[in-house]
Amino acid sequence: MFSAVTRAPAGRAITARSVRAFVATAQRKTEESQKTVAERARKSRPVSPNLSIYQPQMSWILSSMHRNTGILVAGGAYLFTVGFGLAPVFGVDLSSAAVAGALASLPAPVMVGTKALIASSLSFHCFNGIRHLWWDSGRSVSNKGVFNTGYAVLGATALATSYLTFF
Repeated sequence: MFSAVTRAPAGRAITARSVRAFVATAQRKTEESQKTVAERARKSRPVSPNLSIYQPQMSWILSSMHRNTGILVAGGAYLFTVGFGLAPVFGVDLSSAAVAGALASLPAPVMVGTKALIASSLSFHCFNGIRHLWWDSGRSVSNKGVFNTGYAVLGATALATSYLTFF
């Protein structure tokens, strides 16, 4: 854009008049041409973040899983709270005995799958939250520490999910 100013012949000083002439020329561009240039640039620009060009790494995969499990856990808690609060209005019985009876009537694979989904979300989010608190204290923030704590979170999640699902 400033190439007209920088291409002044050697020995010729760039004066205020030449800069004003350049600015006036730049202002003469129509709004339509600027819009066209912007649209062309936008079409050739990759979507950000362009994950297809990056090799998957444990740090950002676990980070996205942490966000998704947080949404799942919080969303489930909010829905259950609203349902529990509105149950008397609609005449639905959500006492402990009624909920236990409804869960017991589910087929075994559905019940195990539901328990595994809830247990894995809660476990992973809890353990990864502890991992983040560990990082906040300034510990294990090296590449090796990030991988070690990542594998520790995955292992602890697997153990806790197995225990909570089957016992």
